[in-house]
Amino acid sequence: MGGIRGAYSVKKPLLSVIMPVYNGEKYLREAVDGILNSSYGQIELLLIDDGSADGSGAICAEYVRRDSRVRYIRKENGGIVSARNRGLEEAGGEYVCFCDQDDFVEPMMYERLLERMEAFDAQVGMCGTGRLINGKKSPYERLEDGEYEGQEIRRRLLYPLLFRGYDYAFAKSGSYLYGTVWKCIFNRSFLVKKGISFKRFIDYEDDWIFVTETLCAAKRAVADSYTGYYWRVSGASKSHSCQFVEDMTGRMRKYDAYVSHYLERGIVDTEILEAYSRVSLCEHFVMLYRNETGIARRDKEKRRTYRQEVRAYMESADYKACVRCAEHLKKGVLRRRAVLVSIRLLGIERTFFISRAVDLIEKTLGSVQWIVRLERRMKG
Repeated sequence: MGGIRGAYSVKKPLLSVIMPVYNGEKYLREAVDGILNSSYGQIELLLIDDGSADGSGAICAEYVRRDSRVRYIRKENGGIVSARNRGLEEAGGEYVCFCDQDDFVEPMMYERLLERMEAFDAQVGMCGTGRLINGKKSPYERLEDGEYEGQEIRRRLLYPLLFRGYDYAFAKSGSYLYGTVWKCIFNRSFLVKKGISFKRFIDYEDDWIFVTETLCAAKRAVADSYTGYYWRVSGASKSHSCQFVEDMTGRMRKYDAYVSHYLERGIVDTEILEAYSRVSLCEHFVMLYRNETGIARRDKEKRRTYRQEVRAYMESADYKACVRCAEHLKKGVLRRRAVLVSIRLLGIERTFFISRAVDLIEKTLGSVQWIVRLERRMKG
């Protein structure tokens, strides 16, 4: 495999693919093989081992011996944000992208996106995504083909991300967009010039911050309708489990301060900024309720203290006015609709019980493929 790289024209730009690795031996080979077998061969694959305790390190070392395009970097455990940022520091390519250790990249993803980015001189490119459920591919996020400049980037890509799941006139899009970093390729010099790296305030928003910050700063971006990236869904994945996060309201305040800073630079329209602020608070409310499901049922004192914290935060944010955003919700957003409507009709305290019920439903239905496809169609 080491001779593959030389078969490609040196004129093609180098793509740095950054893969954080942590105890991922089960699917790691499949993910790495998918990248190395891409139709676009001018790549370097950076395997950033975040202190794995299983056989992941040996697998990484094996690929270094087999393919000269692979680099293996081991570091102390610091989480996915630190691993991705280390990859950005080590990357030598003109472009960078990211892949998780248990996901799958379609062979044509990199070639298609880079061809369009090079032709349009774009700083950001993105494609559609799908899910791998019990080994079967299920398309999930559809993008429309497009090349965008200036305000068109905001209207067609940024606003649908800011108002994900909410139907506002200024955020109309034929696509339901998610802020996942895996589907994107970025111009590396653009990231360096703008000082963009991964930030972690809340455990579930580091991807979204990175993508929306780049879209705020980008002058040109492309979108490809091709489903190029599949993420693996399993009962053990973070998306189907909930671990309690301490000081969630404090993290949310820091998150809001950071996001507001770059949004105000990239968006001039105060109406849009104010609407986003209300929607963001509603998203916070929903996640605060979900966070509570991570508290053990027997830990009554911790639950009582947390619920007091949530109530104080929501009252300081004028939650009664914010939850009116529920009238803008699109179809197929079970958790948000259930929680926001419950807050409005039943109040803060009773909604904790509604949220726990929704959590149980999601865990049951999240791995049923036909239900996932139905949810996808409802979102449009």
